[in-house]
Amino acid sequence: MSAALAGLASVALGSPADAWFDKSWPYRKALTADPGAAQIAGAEKRFPLLVRLDSANFRFEDAKPDGSDLRFLAADDKTPLAFHVESFDPKIGLAMIWVDLPELPAAGEARFFLYYGNKNAPAVASAAKTFDAGYRAVFHFAGTLADSSANATALGGQAGFAAGAIGQSLRLAGQPVSVAASPATAVDPAHGFAFEAWVKPDAAGDAILYKTPEGLTIGLARGVPYVELAGKRVAAGAAIGDWAQITVSADAQGATLYVNGQPAGGKLAAPLPAMSGAATIGEGYAGLIDELRLSAAPRDAAWARAGYASQGRGARFVAFGADEQPSGEGFGYFGVIFKNVTFDAWCVIGVLALMSLVSWIVMIAKGGYVGRAVRADRAFQALYAYRRGEILSGTWLDALEAKERALIADSPLARIYQAGVAEFEQARVEAGGDHIAEETVEAIRATLDAQQVEETQKLNRWMVLLTIAISGGPFIGLLGTVLGVMITFAAIALAGDVNVNAIAPGVSAALLATVVGLFVAIPALFGYNYIASRNSDVTAGMQVFVDRLITRFADLHRRALRQQQPPLAAE
Repeated sequence: MSAALAGLASVALGSPADAWFDKSWPYRKALTADPGAAQIAGAEKRFPLLVRLDSANFRFEDAKPDGSDLRFLAADDKTPLAFHVESFDPKIGLAMIWVDLPELPAAGEARFFLYYGNKNAPAVASAAKTFDAGYRAVFHFAGTLADSSANATALGGQAGFAAGAIGQSLRLAGQPVSVAASPATAVDPAHGFAFEAWVKPDAAGDAILYKTPEGLTIGLARGVPYVELAGKRVAAGAAIGDWAQITVSADAQGATLYVNGQPAGGKLAAPLPAMSGAATIGEGYAGLIDELRLSAAPRDAAWARAGYASQGRGARFVAFGADEQPSGEGFGYFGVIFKNVTFDAWCVIGVLALMSLVSWIVMIAKGGYVGRAVRADRAFQALYAYRRGEILSGTWLDALEAKERALIADSPLARIYQAGVAEFEQARVEAGGDHIAEETVEAIRATLDAQQVEETQKLNRWMVLLTIAISGGPFIGLLGTVLGVMITFAAIALAGDVNVNAIAPGVSAALLATVVGLFVAIPALFGYNYIASRNSDVTAGMQVFVDRLITRFADLHRRALRQQQPPLAAE
């Protein structure tokens, strides 16, 4: 393609673009977790972050129906993050996904990427890898009592399910479910213990949410959350009605109750006993329980606050960036544009590329031609001045050495001179001597003028192609843009998908035709003006030379007339 389009490509190459971990995935989003929204005091390691996708922040139609093409990568855009899908429903446009963040900083933001759109991608989501080793059991209650941690802890009992705080939830009507004792769920006081769950009681009554044979009880007293250990109890200050997150963290020094991420009731000064892992969930409880987690490690205030801020309904803990596409195998932003160029636009761009190629060939050829003409004219004028006494004889040109002949081979002035001398020699032969008639001078002038016109035509030959490129390039590019925009809007109308992601690529690709048209016209405009200016200088030099040469022929004619007049008779 022409140098104009090469310049266009160089702009594309310089466009800033983040790395793309695998071009098999055509789309990605930048996601940002903002711990500042939770006002956590310290950084948390391996935090299971809930990412809620809905039709407002995610294009479900571009992903696989089960979400198995989703991939999460760290801020370096290279390190895969463990995750698993709790629910993914493209029909209603809603998905719940848990992502294992390596670190949730106390200050700043945690940035990561979501890739999607690879229809051939295998499923790699793993619930067991999403949660750290401190978790003994994680129950999403997504239509099942299965444990999502690596321990596969089983719940016993009968229960129903209903819409929950996050996805689905466990529906209890006073009959509990139980956790069997096992080494996987056993708790060592030296390591600590944590309970996390979202609860929504049907009424503000008394109920037990979690109870162990060793004396740990987490429950509701007239709807008020409490934790009891070794006969001692601390309770929150108010009853709960709607969904609330209850977190209890305990160790050998005591237990702390958190409600909706905030400490409630103070520190319970009772040591945590060793526990076998057996427990009862929901004894006497009527209502909903969602996202219940048991950990063999304490969870601090920052963890409780971040958990509530990231999981709560209407949470703004995670910010979603715009949908991005790969930069076109290293071609910057123009890679996306080239990918969306329609066939008719490519036809227009092809015509413009041909025009640009022709205009550059003309500019290079004419620039070289006029440059050689200027240099040859200078060499001829130097020789002409040196041979001034032989001006009316063409024999000195024949006697030049090969090097001097090469210097003036492209000189328009030399060709004009030779044409004038040839006409003069012919007239002198016809007159039988040095005498020439007045009509001969006029004939020589006509010959010189004709040769000058011929040389001017050589200088201006093919220059019209540059004027065509200057005036026609932008209009042809505009035609391609109009056609591209028309086709883009027609396609949107047929698809019924009206959003900026559907419109922007087609319109930007259509505008490429106008850009190419300008890249054709702008260099042609500069080249035309430069060559035309040099042509004018050469033409002016030819006119001056013709006038001087005619003057010499006129002087010769006047001398011949004086020689023919008889001397006056003496009186």
